[in-house]
Amino acid sequence: MKEKIKKIRKCSLCRQTGHTKKNCSARAKNTSGKFVLVGVRQTHQKSPHVINLKNDKPASIWNDVEVFSEKKVEPIRREVVDLAGIVRDHAHEYTTTNNTNTKKRILFNFVSPISYLLSLISILIKRRFAGIKNGLSNSINEIRDRITSIFTFKKFAYSVIAVALLVALPFPAVGYYSSVKDTSARVVEASTNAFLSLQSSTVAAMNADLGQAEYDLNAALESFQTANLILDKEHRALRYVASMLPIIGRQVKSRQHLLVAGHHLALGNTYLVKGIEEINKQSALSLGDKIELLANYLRNAAPQYEEALAELSGVSAEVVPVEYQESFGDFKLLFAAFVNDLRDLTGLADALETGFGHDQLRRYLLVFQNNNELRPTGGFIGSFALLDAQKGKIVNLDIPGGGTYDLQGQLDAYVKPPLPLQLLNKRWEFQDANWFPDFPTAAKKMEWFYQHGRGATVDGVIAVNATVLERLLSVLGPAQSADKNLVIASSDAVEKLQRQIEFDYDKNENKPKEILSELAPQILAGFGNLDTIGVMRLVSELEDALRKKEIQLYFNDESAQAKIVEFGWAGGINSVVAGQDYLSVINTNIHGQKSDAKIKQSIEHQAVVQPDGSIIDTVFVRRAHSGIAGVPLYGVNNVDYLRIYVPEGSELLEAGGFTFPPEDVFKVPEDWYKDDVDLAAQEREIGIHPQSGTRITSEFGKNVFGNWVMVAPGNTVTAYFVYRLPFKAGSRYSLLAQKQSGIESDFTTQVIYPDGWSPVWSADEGMQLASNGASYSGKLSEDKVVGVVMNGKK
Repeated sequence: MKEKIKKIRKCSLCRQTGHTKKNCSARAKNTSGKFVLVGVRQTHQKSPHVINLKNDKPASIWNDVEVFSEKKVEPIRREVVDLAGIVRDHAHEYTTTNNTNTKKRILFNFVSPISYLLSLISILIKRRFAGIKNGLSNSINEIRDRITSIFTFKKFAYSVIAVALLVALPFPAVGYYSSVKDTSARVVEASTNAFLSLQSSTVAAMNADLGQAEYDLNAALESFQTANLILDKEHRALRYVASMLPIIGRQVKSRQHLLVAGHHLALGNTYLVKGIEEINKQSALSLGDKIELLANYLRNAAPQYEEALAELSGVSAEVVPVEYQESFGDFKLLFAAFVNDLRDLTGLADALETGFGHDQLRRYLLVFQNNNELRPTGGFIGSFALLDAQKGKIVNLDIPGGGTYDLQGQLDAYVKPPLPLQLLNKRWEFQDANWFPDFPTAAKKMEWFYQHGRGATVDGVIAVNATVLERLLSVLGPAQSADKNLVIASSDAVEKLQRQIEFDYDKNENKPKEILSELAPQILAGFGNLDTIGVMRLVSELEDALRKKEIQLYFNDESAQAKIVEFGWAGGINSVVAGQDYLSVINTNIHGQKSDAKIKQSIEHQAVVQPDGSIIDTVFVRRAHSGIAGVPLYGVNNVDYLRIYVPEGSELLEAGGFTFPPEDVFKVPEDWYKDDVDLAAQEREIGIHPQSGTRITSEFGKNVFGNWVMVAPGNTVTAYFVYRLPFKAGSRYSLLAQKQSGIESDFTTQVIYPDGWSPVWSADEGMQLASNGASYSGKLSEDKVVGVVMNGKK
């Protein structure tokens, strides 16, 4: 182990050992004995030899720092103000004090707008009455009386004060405008972001993307909250005062409407998203329960959407950024249509609940109408079913394999059919029961035939056209019959079923409609497997089918039927107001097989007002047959008994284009057959038009002109009717055109007034105004009302 060597410490001054710097002799020798005199002054003297090379003095940043203190806000006060007394006191104070040039700063208190505006009036009076000393009190009293009388009208008083504010104090007015303008950018940005989020939320909800829907909904609510804070907290009084100003007041009110609409819309979307979420959670529910569950949420959402729609009507497009103005206008139109559709959807749910939601069992006669063979209510009744429902669920569906002909041998009544139907049969039977174009009347007749055939009653009738099957399969997907090696899809369902029922069924069993009973369970099972999007698509398809009369309902329960009529799903012949024109073209295929599938029909209507005010109507019905001769079912002559329903009391002047079947092909009823009571009550014979052989009857409060139209494959036939209306025209003309179930016709109408008349308003955006009339052209896919207001000779 090495020994540590100790180092001897040396003095840091002399570098010798034995002492330190503190007691070193070298330090003592160098120490001077001189003293320095130090003087202390209150102020320092600047040396004349110091040169300032920097012109700017260094700024002291700390001198400009203000001590933080909370902003003092006066509490809100509400008090009754004597405007006349304040004016009098201020004027008296001015006349008794010395005139000085002291500048006074005017403090504006925005907490109470009334107090602020009254102070402005007092200042205005001080300025206007400067220099007036003698006789001031009389003038003030006169002004006081005038102001008091004016300000009895509170709203008008605010407007006068706002005008005075602009005249007397232009600088604050400009300040208000600038403040609102600066605030507008932030409000518009927040509102625009909110509406974009709401649109995204709605789309996501409709696509069952609930996560995205909730995220966008929250984003919309945050954006609306931001905009509301800007207006409500930062500029509450400014918003109040600015709303009184004529120019920017409209913008302020529009933005308020926009924010309120956004809040209602967001709340409505909240119900919508929640409803869809609940359906997804409870996938085991039946279709009826799913519709009812969704309808409950839609009923809560509907008032919010309607409030939003009302608020949007008060929003001017000018307050929306230019790049969004067109989109905002489209949004308002689409949203209005969405609200209408929502009413229809909730209405559909209410109707289903009324008809099928009761505790007791309900039994309905379900008739299937083939619109390829047109009949008054939509098509030939080839098949029917008994539908049992309870608590919104279908508990049983029985479809006879022989169709409506199964009741032929069971019918215990022998009544004569309507005259045109005698081309087919001398006895009126169930399959031809839908003779009346008024569906409630036809439904009652169907119930009558079923009761006389089966000895049982039903609670109502539901008519379903073949096109509804195509709609259902578009939602559910294809259906198949393994036994018959048949797969049907939306695009070919009617054609394949037609072939199966007419030709490919088992002739020994003779049950051509058995295929329907095989496919029905698959369709019903498919209803229960629908997800949220599927349920909404199905409801939408059903609503559209009801609106276009592809589905028609009749309930014996009066309250339920009243709802059906209210929704426009009853399929009835509507009444019109006095002086209103009416037209409904009704086709009845008798012995024309399924040739209506190849018929294209157009209806042209023209109303010409005569100089004496009378109206002459002309109707052309053009039917073109595109079938190929010889093709089974479709390549045969289309034999149609054509009826047009017109205002009661109309006089037939001329008609043509008809072909009457040979008389020997008609079936003559037996002498002991009875006249049908319902037919006699509904059809009152008026006479026969001698020139054309057109039959004229009175039915359902209308005059009816009926005759035969036959069209061979590849040909076109036009029938026409000319008639005088039972009333004269005034400055208004209106037409109700009702469509027939089972056919969509091309439809045009034209009204022509005498020279000197000109249109000033039309009831439909699709109407084209002319120099002395108006016209409309489109598809008659649903009932249509058109009208025009004219200005001219009295």
